[in-house]
Amino acid sequence: MFCPNCRYEYQETVTVCPDCNEKLVKELSEPEEDTGVVHKDWIQLARLTSHEYAEMIREALHTNEIPAVILSGGGYFGQTGQMGPGSARPIGGGFSLLVPREFVMQADQIAGSILGETWEQAKLVDIDPR
Repeated sequence: MFCPNCRYEYQETVTVCPDCNEKLVKELSEPEEDTGVVHKDWIQLARLTSHEYAEMIREALHTNEIPAVILSGGGYFGQTGQMGPGSARPIGGGFSLLVPREFVMQADQIAGSILGETWEQAKLVDIDPR
């Protein structure tokens, strides 16, 4: 099974991507035509304690045409690659929100308007509006 969004492969028993929350498909279609837009530098903007918060922000960013990805801190193989929960799980939760560097300021403004103080506490990057 494959995630149509992040294109990762999962075992047949998994039906929804744990990172993207997308329904998995049996086969991936060919990637869409290359638009020439390349995002080289993705920034871990915040670590949220709730999947619901992370998904809410991701959806708001996508609505504003800002690419965003949620990564969970512990999966079947965890962060360190061993089976079982990762021993290096993020403190206070495990839902990291990543955006391309060129969208950091805009993403910060959108997320801050939605989550307020919760967002400020979750941020991992100092945003300098200069």
